[in-house]
Amino acid sequence: TSRCISAYKQWYQRRVRGRVWDNFLCAAAQVKDFNSVIFAYRNIVSSGQKYSNKNILNCLVSAVRDNMISVDGEPGIKFYDKVLDLFKFASSKVTTNFDLWKSYAEMHLDVKGKEDTSKGIEYLIKAYHSASLYIEKSMDDFLRCTECSKVLHSYIMAEPKESPTYAQHLQSLKSILQILITKGYKLLETMADSESDIKETISEYLRKAKQHLEEVEEAQLFV
Repeated sequence: TSRCISAYKQWYQRRVRGRVWDNFLCAAAQVKDFNSVIFAYRNIVSSGQKYSNKNILNCLVSAVRDNMISVDGEPGIKFYDKVLDLFKFASSKVTTNFDLWKSYAEMHLDVKGKEDTSKGIEYLIKAYHSASLYIEKSMDDFLRCTECSKVLHSYIMAEPKESPTYAQHLQSLKSILQILITKGYKLLETMADSESDIKETISEYLRKAKQHLEEVEEAQLFV
C-alpha cells in the first residue's frame, strides 16, 4: 500500500509540474519568447510524459522558417539549431508522434538555406508510419497519412535519379501508397450511406493515391 501511495504521489507531482510547464509554454509562445518555449518543452518531455503539442511545434517551425522576430529582438533563424536539437531530443523520447516527426521534417525541407531533403523525407516517412496503424478506423489518421503521402510524392519524384537514396525512397513511397490504398478502402466500407460527402472525399484521395502509385512504379523501371 505504501508503495502504491508513493507511486501515486510521484505521478501526481509529475502531472502538476507538467501542467505548470504547459501553461508557461503557451504563455511564452504567445509573446514569441522562443528561448522559453524551447526550454519549457524540453522540461515537459524530460519529466517522462509522452508529450506533444501541435500548436507549439508549428509555432517553432514558423518562427524559424518565417524568420520571426522574438521578444528579445532576435531573428527566428537564430533558433534553428536549438529547435533542431529540441526535436531530436523529443523524438528520442516520443518516438511515434505524427506532429513531432512532421515538424522535424519541415525543419529540413522548408527553411531556406538549411534544406536537407533526404533527412526531411526520412522524417516524413516516420510521420506517416506514426499515424498509419489505424487508418482503416480513423478518418483523421487517413487524412494525415494522405497529406503526408502527397508531400512525400512531390519531394521523392523530384529527387535526382543519381541520388544514393532515390531507389530506397521510391520503394518506401510505393509501400506507403499501397498501405494507404488498402486501408483507405477498408475505411470507405465502414462509412454509412448517409455520409456521402465523406465517402466522396475518401474516394477522391484514393484515386489520387492510385495515380501516384502508378507514377512511382513507372519511375522504378528506370532505376
